[in-house]
Amino acid sequence: MKTSEKNGVVKIYVGESDKVHGRVLFEEIVFEARNAGMAGATVYRGIMSFGASHSIHTMKIFALSSDLPVVIEIIDAIEKLDEFVEKVNKLLNDSKKGGLVTFQELSVVRYEKGEKYQENYI
Repeated sequence: MKTSEKNGVVKIYVGESDKVHGRVLFEEIVFEARNAGMAGATVYRGIMSFGASHSIHTMKIFALSSDLPVVIEIIDAIEKLDEFVEKVNKLLNDSKKGGLVTFQELSVVRYEKGEKYQENYI
């Protein structure tokens, strides 16, 4: 990914216990993003949510559901993200779980490896 390219971020909202192909859905998405050569992916865990079903998801003991929300953010060039979203939609369909996928253009100001990841690091 270059800072001069048109870049974007895809955000995928799912439940932390959602599964696909015997694996946790958010993990499957992150591994697919890495395999696809995406610039980066991060998973955030929420503390409370509701979505299309309007069921409240929270970690409180008295709640009916403790399936907390997770958000996966994947940043890269717009063209690569457009292709990757097709994989995400397939995974969401295969999981038979609900979810939300959003896309936004953004400007990347800096993207580089840190010293400990440089190939010539001793």
